[in-house]
Amino acid sequence: MTIPNHMFTHLLHTADHSPRLAFTLGGLSPNQTIIVVVVAAVVAVALILLLAALVRVLRTMRRLREASSEGRRVSGLQVGSHPVTSFDREGKPSDPLNIKLVGTSGQVASAFVAAGWYRADEIDFVTSVRISYDSVFNRKYSTAPVSNLYLFGRKEDYAFERPGNSVRNRDHVRLWNTATPDANGRPIWVGGATHDIAVEISPVTHLPTHKIASAVDDERESLLDSIVETGWVIEEAWEASFGEPTVQRNSLGDTYHTDGRRAIMTLADVVVFAPVVKQVRGAWGARLSKAGASLFRWRLPQVGRDRADKRRQLRLMREQAAANAATRSQP
Repeated sequence: MTIPNHMFTHLLHTADHSPRLAFTLGGLSPNQTIIVVVVAAVVAVALILLLAALVRVLRTMRRLREASSEGRRVSGLQVGSHPVTSFDREGKPSDPLNIKLVGTSGQVASAFVAAGWYRADEIDFVTSVRISYDSVFNRKYSTAPVSNLYLFGRKEDYAFERPGNSVRNRDHVRLWNTATPDANGRPIWVGGATHDIAVEISPVTHLPTHKIASAVDDERESLLDSIVETGWVIEEAWEASFGEPTVQRNSLGDTYHTDGRRAIMTLADVVVFAPVVKQVRGAWGARLSKAGASLFRWRLPQVGRDRADKRRQLRLMREQAAANAATRSQP
């Protein structure tokens, strides 16, 4: 079928003058209306995806709470102040418990703040997204959350960390109140100090998990250096943990070796403003708190300050000896 020339010309003329958009928004041109509609659609899709991700994380956290019941049950069988390891959510033995502290919650928090340790964030939707992003791009996250471990039927009471050059590399310690007071009535805390060498996102829970370095005694020594050098420690002692040198695996399959001892630090019994120091989480807040702690160091007993000076000298001697050995080993 052939269309006459005059009809073809009429069709072209009609098409050129037909409206390109059936509606426009008040005061906007058709092109501007198209842009607004596209932007609104993109925002709507982003909000839907964000809401879906939030729902998934909340469901995952609820499932984790339910799944951790075995870890809570098994860890709840531990009594007293001499447990050997913490437990994961399935009730499997996890990281070694290699330190103890004697002091109130405020004194413990003050000592860690003075030593430059940060309070780890709680695991929630925002912190999970952030640690995932920072792990992928190897960024620093000074207050990154740690995965929950269990003792005495509950997750850790406190988690402190000392950040490295990225979220994959950091020192951290989890602490539990043993509910067993010392002779003076102050709480005894037990904890596990380990060094993260990688942070991974679990394919099952989509939440952060940790991989620890095998030399856990080195991390114990590093934590001792940092806390003793604040002047807060007035007494140090050792006790048996495993009781002998041993090689173990934690619940994630990471191998660690230890001499089987646990360090005990008794903190100075001075009054602190606990509601402030216990809530320090951000990096800037931690720096300000550390600066403030140094200003009030004179309040600590002389025995603690003397011990700090000796510890600092010993640490510097160790570091110098290690540097000399490294130099001699070079060809």
